[in-house]
Amino acid sequence: MSPLERQAHESRAERALKRGELAAALDELRALAAAFPDDPGLAARLAQLEANVSPQDLTARAPISSEPSGVFASPMHEAEARAARGDFAGAIALYRRLLSDKPQLELVKERLAELFQLAQASEAPRRSVSREQVLEHLLGRISSRRRP
Repeated sequence: MSPLERQAHESRAERALKRGELAAALDELRALAAAFPDDPGLAARLAQLEANVSPQDLTARAPISSEPSGVFASPMHEAEARAARGDFAGAIALYRRLLSDKPQLELVKERLAELFQLAQASEAPRRSVSREQVLEHLLGRISSRRRP
């Protein structure tokens, strides 16, 4: 595993811990421990997390989407629900509003960066069209409209 891959695994593990996704954090730390068995700091972090996690914490929970009244538990929950539905613009707007209120929220900054990447990846790639192709297409349409 390269140093960049290790850093990416550590970053994903930290992000998962911040979000409360303990199963994902454990998976990342276990992968790191398997790749670096001689690292005592990594082994200690993994052992501490395994000791503090109960089996109930590892079961998959259904994400909180909304209450029956349609009101979300927090703006962060609403932003996550919008992102899950593919409404990246709405989610980004909510996260920006959260950041304007509390600029120290690192998790919101990270999530914004992720959403920008998801939004860019989900856009349909546009065909590049040359000016000549457009003119040929228009001339073809014009000539097909002419009557003999």
